[in-house]
Amino acid sequence: MQVRRLTLTLFCLVAGLIAVPAATAGSLGMAVDDGFQAARTDNAAAVTPAVTLDQALATLNVTWVRVDVRWNTIAVTQPTNARLPGNAAYNWAAVDAAVNSARALTLTNQTPTAGPPAILLSIGGTPDWARVDGGRGGSPGDPAWAPKRAAFQNFVAAVVARYGTVAAAYEIWPSPNLLAGLRPQRLAGRLVAPGLLRVLIRYATTEIRKVTTAPVITGGLARTDPASTVDTPSIAFLRAMARTRIQADAIGVRLVPPGGVEAPADAGNFALSDPAGLLATIDAYFPNQGRSVWQTGYAVNSGMADAVPVGGVAAFLAAAANPRFGVSIWNTLVDTPAAPAAGLFPAVTPLSLLVAKPAYLTWVPPAG
Repeated sequence: MQVRRLTLTLFCLVAGLIAVPAATAGSLGMAVDDGFQAARTDNAAAVTPAVTLDQALATLNVTWVRVDVRWNTIAVTQPTNARLPGNAAYNWAAVDAAVNSARALTLTNQTPTAGPPAILLSIGGTPDWARVDGGRGGSPGDPAWAPKRAAFQNFVAAVVARYGTVAAAYEIWPSPNLLAGLRPQRLAGRLVAPGLLRVLIRYATTEIRKVTTAPVITGGLARTDPASTVDTPSIAFLRAMARTRIQADAIGVRLVPPGGVEAPADAGNFALSDPAGLLATIDAYFPNQGRSVWQTGYAVNSGMADAVPVGGVAAFLAAAANPRFGVSIWNTLVDTPAAPAAGLFPAVTPLSLLVAKPAYLTWVPPAG
């Protein structure tokens, strides 16, 4: 089996016996996908001096990466034995590519010794054949539809069988409070998505615990547009999650601000600019538990004026430094000369390039 994807673990990699860093306050990560790697290849020649992926991630103080595991693209057709990762219906090529890439990295900022980053596998996306509604809800090809429970459990079993000893953590169903993340959100006016998420996490945890004690994270709650009539504000969704007695090792958030502008929390939503308020709300609904919070994805629109992404980066880094935040994953930024991702490095020098590219290529340590 070829495994390729940017990753690492809370355990020792079996083949190399490399110790993996645990999630600690201030642990930073990067979301890695095909676009991230392709952009690096395309633009590497434009950076002087050349920056390797190892160097770039180490400079960003990254020790984790997020790898997306999209069920709807991995199993377009129904496997005959879905619990076996070697079934012919599965196509793991994209996930394998990132895992192998991660295991090949050597980050000099790792402690106690240099090593690869740790992997957060983010699992979600329902193929049409596994939809709980059997397709009666319309929207063919929409991966947000809730899956049949047994089908989802079998898929997670296949994921864990393939990657269980190299994944350091698992996120289950990102952005579950958005209609584009998990549907239905409501039935007959009643909020049902938190209960669906509870079931997905329970079935996933059953399979994950057969192989590893890696933490299981709830799908990251997203900020919503106050004008939305179909999404569920993050605070209301969290409250409903608590009522279901959802079982997970940490609460995930993906608080990308609507429109890319970081702002204080509104009446229904969290914001990274108010991490204390976020934690106080979690503690109110999950009392005496001290639940850890993981930022499983965050980015701001880097096409705006410089002050906007700078403010977003500042909020991200300030929240990441809070002891209750376990790991904070930064999404790849498309950076431009007019909107650099200032603040991502302690000291940086911008390169005035005319092509869009990830921010980690634009910003390099100053010479000397």
